[in-house]
Amino acid sequence: MKQRQRQWGWVVLGTLVWGGLAGLACSATPPLIEEWATESEATPASKSSAADSTKPVTEKAPLAQALEAATNAAQLAQSATTAEEWSAVATAWSEAIQALQAVPSDSPEWLFAQRKTQEYVENQAIALQRVEAAARQALFPPLGNDVLDEQLALYLSYVAAFDPPDILVIGSSRALQGLNPQILQQRLGQQGYESVRVYNFAVNGATAQVVSFILRQLLPPEQLPEMIIWADGSRAFNSGRFDRTFAKILESPGYAAVQAGDRPTFESSTPLAATLDVAEAAPARIADKARTLPVSGINGYGFLVVNEVFEPNDYYRRFPRVAGIYDGTYFAFDLGGVQTVSLRAIAAFARTHDIPLVFVNLPLSEDYLDDTRLAYEQQFQQFLTREAEAGGFTVVDLLRAWSNQNNIFADPSHLNRVGAAQVAIRVSEDKTIPWEMLAPDAATDNPEAPPEESGDRDPTTDAADQSPPPDRNPRPRAGSDR
Repeated sequence: MKQRQRQWGWVVLGTLVWGGLAGLACSATPPLIEEWATESEATPASKSSAADSTKPVTEKAPLAQALEAATNAAQLAQSATTAEEWSAVATAWSEAIQALQAVPSDSPEWLFAQRKTQEYVENQAIALQRVEAAARQALFPPLGNDVLDEQLALYLSYVAAFDPPDILVIGSSRALQGLNPQILQQRLGQQGYESVRVYNFAVNGATAQVVSFILRQLLPPEQLPEMIIWADGSRAFNSGRFDRTFAKILESPGYAAVQAGDRPTFESSTPLAATLDVAEAAPARIADKARTLPVSGINGYGFLVVNEVFEPNDYYRRFPRVAGIYDGTYFAFDLGGVQTVSLRAIAAFARTHDIPLVFVNLPLSEDYLDDTRLAYEQQFQQFLTREAEAGGFTVVDLLRAWSNQNNIFADPSHLNRVGAAQVAIRVSEDKTIPWEMLAPDAATDNPEAPPEESGDRDPTTDAADQSPPPDRNPRPRAGSDR
């Protein structure tokens, strides 16, 4: 009887703890301090035991250990501000999870423990977000695009951990969620390229001008990959549309820093004084360098996992259906302007540095490809063929590879995680891509490659390379934007 009373006592205590954390478990954003305080105040008897971290708890039942660790996590969160303090909160949740997993499967408490495990895993994830938010600060002045700033910080951290990747995926949001680097890496490993590593450096709204800026100006030579896979579509090459993404980069402090000679590394010392008034230079530099980066769903390989599935009936109840003839994406469709100049500059840059360049024309859904859009996309396919022959790069055309399979799309023009896996698999199996260049015994130098002019730049320049000195106000040229 006493044993049963003790069990019910723990269930009641667990209910109190659960009630205080219910809001946290359901929230996708970091919890309010008041929510943590509710749980802490609801279990005053546990405060002394939670504070005594040296007291052994091995003699306690697993559920008791879990609830005590959860209370400790809630209390630690009340005063957590630094990355180290939030890490301690995450560790306490981890201890609670481990204790719950020790509840035997034949115990009456087992089902309750499993449900609490799910809750605690979500709580730990929120605490880890707080760790990252507290620890991650910009290593370079802002570049006018939050995703670019975040990708740059993640890439620098990746390079510090593993050295530059063998394959760098780049492109717009279609590549960010449309080519899974881990699956590509895994599939290449199965083909004998076990040491090949892949990173996705795609950025929302990236046009050819943006890609050129990243590859040719932003990243220093020692951070470049052995192969570039540029995954995108026609929208990145429409020079008839104003390139809003690149325009914001041109106006950013980060672009001024690049023009002043700095490059993003963990030791960057940005000479912003060269581009700002002396009175403004010091405070602006401090603000830019101390700026905390946002925490998004982009993983450690630069990839954004999107689980949504495109269901036309549901999608068009929430968003208007726009016919291709009215689609601003193809407004003043022009494949012969500044974006094409940037493409050619990238191709020349890749040849000069002996880096194979592969362009993957990503899939679009059949629902998206009406007669008007299809006509523009066919123009782009012909354009790619001509440019690839002239520029010496490889094209993998997947435009209509899965056009009738809505389950691989998140929306009419963006892939979901299933589609991103399929693209990675198809790319890994493509025999036209010179994978042998990634073999350990492959030649790394090309003695016949001509030297690049004008300070390691190709004479065929894009708008970024033609910008005036830092003391002037550069204006963006027309281009495409998404």
